[in-house]
Amino acid sequence: MRARELGALVTLGVLGALLGRGALGIPEVLGALGVLGVLWVLLAPEVPGALRALLGLGVLGVLEVLGVLGELGVLGALGVLGALLALLPPPAPAETFSAMLSVRGALGAERRLLRRLRSYLREENARLRRLRRFYEKVQVLHQDPEASVDNPLLAFSLIKRLHSDWLNIIYSDEATGNAQALHAGLREVEQELPGAEDLDGAAQALMRLQDVYALSVKGLANGVFQQSGTDHPPLYSPGRRVSLSADDCFHVGKVAYDTGDYYHSITWLEEAVSLFRLSYGSWNPEDRSSLEDALDHLAFSYFMAGNISHALSLSREFLHYDPSNQRVTKNVAKYEKLLEMGTGVSARPLRRPNSTRLQSRDAYEELCQRPRGQPAPEQLLHLGCSYETNSSPYLLLQPAKKEMVRIRPYVALYHDFISDAEAETIKGLAGPWLQRSVVASGEKQQKAEYRISQSAWLKDTADPVVRALDRRIAAITGLDLRPPYAEYLQVVNYGLGGHYEPHFDHATSRKSPLYRMKSGNRIATVMIYLSAVEAGGSTAFIYANFSVPVVKNAALFWWNLRKNGNGDGDTLHAGCPVLAGDKWVANKWIHEHGQEFRRPCGADPGD
Repeated sequence: MRARELGALVTLGVLGALLGRGALGIPEVLGALGVLGVLWVLLAPEVPGALRALLGLGVLGVLEVLGVLGELGVLGALGVLGALLALLPPPAPAETFSAMLSVRGALGAERRLLRRLRSYLREENARLRRLRRFYEKVQVLHQDPEASVDNPLLAFSLIKRLHSDWLNIIYSDEATGNAQALHAGLREVEQELPGAEDLDGAAQALMRLQDVYALSVKGLANGVFQQSGTDHPPLYSPGRRVSLSADDCFHVGKVAYDTGDYYHSITWLEEAVSLFRLSYGSWNPEDRSSLEDALDHLAFSYFMAGNISHALSLSREFLHYDPSNQRVTKNVAKYEKLLEMGTGVSARPLRRPNSTRLQSRDAYEELCQRPRGQPAPEQLLHLGCSYETNSSPYLLLQPAKKEMVRIRPYVALYHDFISDAEAETIKGLAGPWLQRSVVASGEKQQKAEYRISQSAWLKDTADPVVRALDRRIAAITGLDLRPPYAEYLQVVNYGLGGHYEPHFDHATSRKSPLYRMKSGNRIATVMIYLSAVEAGGSTAFIYANFSVPVVKNAALFWWNLRKNGNGDGDTLHAGCPVLAGDKWVANKWIHEHGQEFRRPCGADPGD
């Protein structure tokens, strides 16, 4: 238990004792709790909901002392608030797909459902065994040619069975009770289940991985992470291969279809049609779609892509399975008429949708697919590894393990910057406070599809480990990290296919929210890799044409601004999609104010 929580418990105990002795009344105690809640909000940005509730109680206490509540009183006001809260819809569940911590958390919900399903199957199997015994007993009686109702015992048994036994079986509450127990298990975890946004986000993640790593859709459906059209080894070989069903592929294609992305809808729906054809006629309880659904969506996708003859062929196949469908019959007539008019197969190949935001897509994807680029010959002499103290007493006994990655832009990698235990502490502190990461949009901040992760901010007072990291960063950079010269430590957990497309860390507009700190622009970035990944997740510097793979416990450092204060365009960088694994990083952004004598301007105005 941290000192802050211990202090809160002691304070609550003191207030309780004063209340018990009559030294304080209920309104005064609630008011004191309100003051404590206000202080806690001011001192800790990550205040839990329980303390916000204390703040609300305190406000009610103050209003009672002032006589504002009148005859209603504190308890009456709480009753009104409770009634209003009961009318509100339940809170929306947190996103699952945008952080692997949340994805792992979903495993717990499924384990509980598995336990319920195991119990359901056990009870149902027992019930069905009893039914089978009843069936076999009666069936034997009907198979005996010598059986006769002349036997009073047989006659009695027949009448009893038809009067009550059959009714007990048909109207048994046992099956209903078993199903209700299964439904109760679902209700227990309902708030933890992923929503439609999560399912769509997961589908978009597969399409992102398909694009950035040039993966074959057929390979992905078979559980193989193989690049299209190559004989190279798979980019990732999982210990257990997991295949996608026809319904899985259909859903990914449908997500693309619904957004007008026919490039991806065609590739995924083609695979869905192929798999549905193989299993046509068999029923799978997991399937929510069918071969007809896939043919219908694929035909329209080809039509929108200009391939009318293929759209016609698929629509005719659809009518083979559902000849009475009037809508598809009209589509066939339309496609035939268009072909008669001379509108045939489109000569243009399918192309991915253009990205208005991502101007350097090819370079970005190439850097994500391969490790570091080759540095320029003139830089080779200056690159290498060394033990560095940076003239800091803090590093004298344990110098930093520095690897010089590039000179322009200046990028260095510090190996073993933190320990495994420190990394786990940081992740543990941040985990409960993770929220969807946002990006700057003018003067506002908002969620964006080009950044899929969740993040939290930690003050140096959150734990001695955070304070120690700040001292270590100050030692290797030589910069001043005292408030307000640096931001809090941002901890990021990437999600399914989590990425951050090319961006600058420094502000490129004076309207950026970064300037609200009144400490200038971000002069430098220190990014600490808190975990390893199995594949993907590199940090790619687009214009400088190199990428740095994830190195667990290492810290990547670069200057965002030149010495003259201008942004360094060569620091445009991206977090490549995580192909496999759980990527955690911690970012420390240092601002230019306070660094005037630590990184002074150069003699050359262009430096």
